Amino acid sequence: GLPLIGRRDTELVLTGWELDALALHQATGVASLALPRGSTCLPPALLPYLEQFKRITLWLGEDLLKRCSLVRPGDLQPRPLEALNQGLNLTKILRAALPASHKSIVSFRQLREEVFGELVNTEQVAGIKWARFPELNKLLKGHRRGELTIFTGPTGSGKTTFISEYALDLCMQGVCTLWGSFEINNVRLAKIMLTQFAAQRLEDQLELYDEWADRFEDLPLYFMTFHGQQNIK
Repeated sequence: GLPLIGRRDTELVLTGWELDALALHQATGVASLALPRGSTCLPPALLPYLEQFKRITLWLGEDLLKRCSLVRPGDLQPRPLEALNQGLNLTKILRAALPASHKSIVSFRQLREEVFGELVNTEQVAGIKWARFPELNKLLKGHRRGELTIFTGPTGSGKTTFISEYALDLCMQGVCTLWGSFEINNVRLAKIMLTQFAAQRLEDQLELYDEWADRFEDLPLYFMTFHGQQNIK
């Protein structure tokens, strides 16, 4: 049926038998092709011939291509020739074709290249690693997009001090950071982080404050204004 396909045809029905293709074309006028080796085989060499079509319907009972629609076999949806002989509405059956793939299910074939990419780019997949905490890198493999990490411990155990160092390490590497603390106000928190950033007690060297503050100000660091008890709304 290939010689009968026009350049302007955008819809195609693939069948596994020549008479099925003839029946479809006779009843619907839609461009129809019969696979040369039956419904169990779609030779890769034929795929370029399908590129011009925006909608491809497989009336085969086979699930082959993600972009294809499928006429699922049944008493009211037999093969095209039988449907024509039974006086069924082939156009209605064709329009009721369902997507051959499910949006919530993928095969390894669809994941194959991405899996290879993760194997090739192991370091990129690991995320941004901490300069201060090599042991943490071994545990968490770096700060990775889409992950949530929770640190917990009793009062006074150093959670805020550690998280300040943790965030500052990443922030100095260009990771945009937003701080939201309900326990410590922003002035005190910024003081802690500035001291950690300078790695020295600025209280004893106030003449260095502006120098370190200017450098600290250039970091992609922001603070939320929420502090203390908040209305649940």
